[in-house]
Amino acid sequence: MRRWFNIALLNFGIAGLIGAFLRAYYIWDIPVFRFRALLNAHSHVAMLGWAFIAMVAFMLKDETPKGPSRTTLALLAISQLAVVGMLLGFPVQSYGAFTTSVTITHMLASYLLGARVLKVSQTWRVNGSGMLARLAVLMMYISTLGVWAMWPIIEGGGFGTELYYWSIQFYLHFQLNGWFWFGGLALWSRWAETHGVGYLLDRTTIRLWVISVLLTFALAIAWSERHWMVYAVNSVGVFLQLWAGWRTAKAVFGAQRRLQDKAPLWAWRCVTYALVGMALKVVMQAAVAVPQLAVMAFTVRNFVVGFIHLNTLACISMMLFAMALVNRWFISTSTTVRIGLSVFTGGMVLSEGLLFLQGGMFWLGMGMMPGYYGLILALSMLLPAGIFVLLAHGWRKRTPLPAVP
Repeated sequence: MRRWFNIALLNFGIAGLIGAFLRAYYIWDIPVFRFRALLNAHSHVAMLGWAFIAMVAFMLKDETPKGPSRTTLALLAISQLAVVGMLLGFPVQSYGAFTTSVTITHMLASYLLGARVLKVSQTWRVNGSGMLARLAVLMMYISTLGVWAMWPIIEGGGFGTELYYWSIQFYLHFQLNGWFWFGGLALWSRWAETHGVGYLLDRTTIRLWVISVLLTFALAIAWSERHWMVYAVNSVGVFLQLWAGWRTAKAVFGAQRRLQDKAPLWAWRCVTYALVGMALKVVMQAAVAVPQLAVMAFTVRNFVVGFIHLNTLACISMMLFAMALVNRWFISTSTTVRIGLSVFTGGMVLSEGLLFLQGGMFWLGMGMMPGYYGLILALSMLLPAGIFVLLAHGWRKRTPLPAVP
């Protein structure tokens, strides 16, 4: 499965290059590709090529005593071919017959891979990592209802309507905050359980996460339905999310004290980045409960892009990097790994900071920061640069070291 993680990492690097290329549109006239079509390629390759394949690679690496089954490997190959189809198809036709076909192919393969995760997780702790893994797959299945709903909406003339965009937000919400986040928690819980921690997260914490995910979908529709009830539901969800986040952070740091020498320092750092990203995301969701701030959040594009990247780069990607470190797919003593992680995290922190700083300046009526587009382009290039450094390390053949440093 390490090879499949490297393939996912390659997808991530390509998505990062596309993201940086999109930044260049604000500086130079680039008539070759349409911005929106290239954006679709960027988002699909990042989510389905990187996060999905990497998550499945970790969950099914011990599917059998000899590793993943042939069926799993075949399904991963189908998923990757679909990702390649999205990468090549979206820049040419955006949404069309071909891109729709490969997207559905990936989704059908994900159903079968999800079923295999459900089967494997039966051997995990029932009320711990096993429960988290099953919830992650369930939310992945639920998220696809938003995709299936798009076709009747479009056929009924609803393209571009509120209902159309709600279906997209439904899919993204339960993918990012459900499948990927619960999957990351399941993987980390599984690792902690196999190293002597009874349960990383108790049932109360898991239930708080589940209820908060359901309620905070209100944020996804608040941009069009600015009703006090929508804000109230989101506020309750955010409160529960804050509670769940605090309990999760407390549990993770408690496990760190007990298992400090069982995982590399860089793995704990990556988990800390993920928890900080989660905390910042929840604070931003809480701020949206104030109607005046909600208008700002929905109308200033910098805040929207920054929020999405906070979720995908900090919360999800850093958790996956942590798992690569504890599984020794990244060797923490390697200078290459340290450089790659440092460049990536530096680009993530600085680009996020610049996005929100510029968004705040727009909101305060201070206008554009001098040299902003060139600076954000340069910082965005750090992300794929760090990824490809890690990829160079990942593809290098080596003999496993005897102990975790």
